[in-house]
Amino acid sequence: MAVSGSKNYTVTRADIIEAAHRKIGIYDAGETIDGPQTAAASLALNLMVKEWVSRGADIWLRDEIVLFLQPDQRVYQLGVTDHLTRSVVAETTLSAAEASGQTVISVTSSTGMTAADNVGIKMDDDTIHWSTIASVDSSTQITINDVTDDDAASGNKVYAYTTLATRPTKIVSAFRRDTSGIDTVIDMVGEEEYRSLSNKGSSGPPVIAWYQPTLTSGSLYVWPVDGGSSLDKLYFSAQYYPDDFDAASDNPQFPIEGANALVWGLAAEIASEHGIPPQEQ
Repeated sequence: MAVSGSKNYTVTRADIIEAAHRKIGIYDAGETIDGPQTAAASLALNLMVKEWVSRGADIWLRDEIVLFLQPDQRVYQLGVTDHLTRSVVAETTLSAAEASGQTVISVTSSTGMTAADNVGIKMDDDTIHWSTIASVDSSTQITINDVTDDDAASGNKVYAYTTLATRPTKIVSAFRRDTSGIDTVIDMVGEEEYRSLSNKGSSGPPVIAWYQPTLTSGSLYVWPVDGGSSLDKLYFSAQYYPDDFDAASDNPQFPIEGANALVWGLAAEIASEHGIPPQEQ
């Protein structure tokens, strides 16, 4: 028996659009769909996928994201200004004390760090000083673009990551991780429960969080607000929108098991535009 030995079959936007047009009998195999028809079908396909996602069709698009905390900060703007990442975080420590106003930083290891990465250095006042890496000078030294704004003792944490994450559509679960690597679950609550808290500025490790996605960013409210030196990060299981279909060669960010649903769904979306009566649809 001859088998291919491969399990990487996929389809493209062009494949989906052509198959959908064949389903409604507008084009036969081998015919070329003209530009305006392709543009209209692409619009319908993207809008359809967005609607599906709003109904929960993105359950496989979960990713672990990391949010870096600052002392006494109650609200974080995810995907805009605060340091949130889906990429791997390089974590090390200072190998020597650094005074305020420094750009050349001694680290235990620069492994995983590259120029232009975001880099955060834990200061002695418990804030994280954020900058970008100008250069990785050696295995134990980096140069940053923005001078440190406080003293930092030897052994303080140093974090680096490459890409700022975009706004998640939903946060499914969360936990906090202290500087010793100990994890504690955080309860994700709704607006009413968060709003009912009497003192939203209470100090301590976060135990609950409320996430409010908006059009351009996402606001994450934590309670209590971190007031100590042992906590730097929150971890989330978050859901994201699948990538858009921008080009004919784009593959769907769906499992291949969903390809037939995309074809038939698009056929249903465009049928009325081609004069297919409801009975025939």
